Amino acid sequence: MKIALFGSTGPTGKYIIEEGLRRGYELSAYTRDAAKLSDYASKIEIITGDLKDREAIRRTITGSDAVISALGPNGAKTQEPRPVMNGLRNVISVMDELNIRRIIQVSTASYRDPEDSFDLKSKAFATLFKVIAHSSYDDIKATGELISASDLDWTLVRIPFLKDGHAGAGTDAGWYGKTRLGMKLSRGNLAKFLFDQVSTGEFVRAAPGIADHS
Repeated sequence: MKIALFGSTGPTGKYIIEEGLRRGYELSAYTRDAAKLSDYASKIEIITGDLKDREAIRRTITGSDAVISALGPNGAKTQEPRPVMNGLRNVISVMDELNIRRIIQVSTASYRDPEDSFDLKSKAFATLFKVIAHSSYDDIKATGELISASDLDWTLVRIPFLKDGHAGAGTDAGWYGKTRLGMKLSRGNLAKFLFDQVSTGEFVRAAPGIADHS
């Protein structure tokens, strides 16, 4: 099975790559800077380009069974508005052309799912993020709306505060206000959850919030 990765050079990227390799998947990773993935050069396919380069995106996605994206505003390296949303628009367009259906995208509580109920912690998290990083908040929210409106078999994985660490005791997953969710998540547990979604139908066309099991 082949998985196409976007956003694999960020802080969570190495956990995602190592989880995919541990599961025996063939991985293709899209990056602006191949040097950042030099440790994996002999283990994965590395394609260099930016999120406007449709042909490079096509080379990354061709033959894939699913796309996993950890793209976030901090890694976009551009001053244009909504860089992640605009980049994912190109990814989705190429996926449609190639008839590749499955995409799993990292998101946050900035995007609200219709299944959510009122939850003070997630609302406070989103409000604080909106105040201190409004453009990033707007980009994440718009990206979630773009993906959820697509015809793909999508999952938006909404995360709390991330911390370094390998997969541990597992995660809780569900909807804000309905599921007991903590405010921390290890990057290893996030990577495990992302790959779990490749084959499961539990959260297809849904946006679960997740957190380390407490």
